[in-house]
Amino acid sequence: MLNDVWLKFAQFLGALNGENVKRESYVRTPEYEAALEAWKKTEQEWEAFLESLPADGQERAEEMKERLEDFSSAQEKRAYIQGYADCIQVLFHMGLLKENEGLKWAGKMDA
Repeated sequence: MLNDVWLKFAQFLGALNGENVKRESYVRTPEYEAALEAWKKTEQEWEAFLESLPADGQERAEEMKERLEDFSSAQEKRAYIQGYADCIQVLFHMGLLKENEGLKWAGKMDA
């Protein structure tokens, strides 16, 4: 039951995370903006580098880049969902949320 709740929670927040990135409340940190700008400056260099490789090397480099992007996306999604989970825990410990029957908080889980 506990894992089912957190799985549904993660699915919901994952969908929310991927929604309208142009909304006013969407957070874009200075670190994100700097990394995006750095990538934009490097993207042409990356393409030139790929072209300098043999065909099998190009494919391998692209596969590696895609895996890194997938990993980065998974880390971002995990951090996003963890932030929500932490927020809920804070609200609970402040007494603003109550524990429901059948739902145990991570700090109260049986080992």
